[in-house]
Amino acid sequence: MKNLLFIPIFVCFVLLSSCEKDELTLPAEVNLAFSMEPYPAETGLKAGGGFEVNQGTIIIQSLEFDGRRDQGEDYFFTKHFDNSLQAELHNGNVNQQVSFDIPQGVYNRVEIIFSLGQEGENAICLQGCFQRGPLDEVPIVFEYSFTENVRIKAKNKEGNEQIVLKKNNPSTATVLVDIPFMFQLVNPGMVQLAETTMINDEETILINTEKNADIFNLLATRLEKSMRVIFE
Repeated sequence: MKNLLFIPIFVCFVLLSSCEKDELTLPAEVNLAFSMEPYPAETGLKAGGGFEVNQGTIIIQSLEFDGRRDQGEDYFFTKHFDNSLQAELHNGNVNQQVSFDIPQGVYNRVEIIFSLGQEGENAICLQGCFQRGPLDEVPIVFEYSFTENVRIKAKNKEGNEQIVLKKNNPSTATVLVDIPFMFQLVNPGMVQLAETTMINDEETILINTEKNADIFNLLATRLEKSMRVIFE
């Protein structure tokens, strides 16, 4: 009689385990978005009122998702874009909408690897202006032309690494570029002394590997750490 009772209990356990496993394979929709935190800077220089960086674009060739969870299998995928993904950081406009179906569940760690850049184009371009005098505003352009992989550990909106994805409850993963962190070591005095370049008949502070390389190096070394991915 004991053996007969064991059989239905065992069957129920197997069915429940199977249901839990099936639940953890159901897809949760995740949409990709882009944003930036602009940089305002004030200065005590009499010649001007400081500088700001408030526009930016980014180009992405591919991305990899690496998600680890205790319940359910870990999940990995790679997405290559036939046409490079191009996004305007200041307004979120993209040349193509990107979304993914990822198995629902509690992810204890999510890392996303972006392959930045495109031959002949700047992987990241940031723009702003420097108030050199009361009536003298000079554009600022930062160009980062390298193609490279950037690995980012994603967090939730509370700043924790645990990310919960649920079916029928679409999430947004926002790629945020923290411009204040990136420009933290660049002060207005450095910008005022920077070399200018004529672009489209306009005097411009161009920052790249050839122009104002000292400022470029300060920014480039902080680029990867200035990028965030936030799930909400």
